[in-house]
Amino acid sequence: MRTFFVVRRGRLEEVKGEVVREQPLTVYVNGERFLTLLCTPVKLEALVIGYLWMEKIIGALDEVTALAISEVDGRAEVTLARPVTLPTERILTSGCGGGITFRIDPRLFSRLESPLRVTAPEITARMKELYADAVHYKASRGIHGAALADRDRLLVLAEDVGRHNAVDKIKGEALLRDIPTADRILLSTGRISSEMLLKAARMGVPVVASRTSPTEMAVGLAEQLGITVVGYVRPDSLNLYAGEAVVGESGGHGP
Repeated sequence: MRTFFVVRRGRLEEVKGEVVREQPLTVYVNGERFLTLLCTPVKLEALVIGYLWMEKIIGALDEVTALAISEVDGRAEVTLARPVTLPTERILTSGCGGGITFRIDPRLFSRLESPLRVTAPEITARMKELYADAVHYKASRGIHGAALADRDRLLVLAEDVGRHNAVDKIKGEALLRDIPTADRILLSTGRISSEMLLKAARMGVPVVASRTSPTEMAVGLAEQLGITVVGYVRPDSLNLYAGEAVVGESGGHGP
């Protein structure tokens, strides 16, 4: 809790409230410094594992033989079962705080062929659950949320100041809990940018839905990769930008 001031109807009021936390976390892999992530210090183990998987440093959880995280030192020490060559060519993403990616290249992905079909009311219901369960968002509002879901319920939920971090936490927690991510729905409170779309493709997720908008590049990649993109999800409406996985309640295409 922090003390701050609210100006309301021309009057200054002193109040106490939550302010979202942000801190650097430097990741070391087999003793070698890899990178520093700016993140919310919640589910850090999931963040580190998810990020390493997304960037193809690891392919499975059993490749990690030890993981020690110190919030005090802002340091994550990862030991892998084998030597690795860490990538050095960085791409600054359009994410909050300037996210970094190394190896998420659209040329490396095959088009997804998924049997998943979902209705507009199901997407709306899952987005409502995301906001209802996002405790840090309700406390401070200054944070992004993401969730992995099926048609009936949320399976994994994560929050972070960076929308990319939230998705990495989703994958990391799914690995830790042995929850498959393929043929699921990825929900986000933030913008669907190209790198967010590629993270979904890497997870085998055929439907990506957001409270806000996609970018033009994300829509183009979605068309190329067979991913359905839904934006501006509201209680009684949504926008369908790409894909055919959203069907009417009778089974026909379209919301």
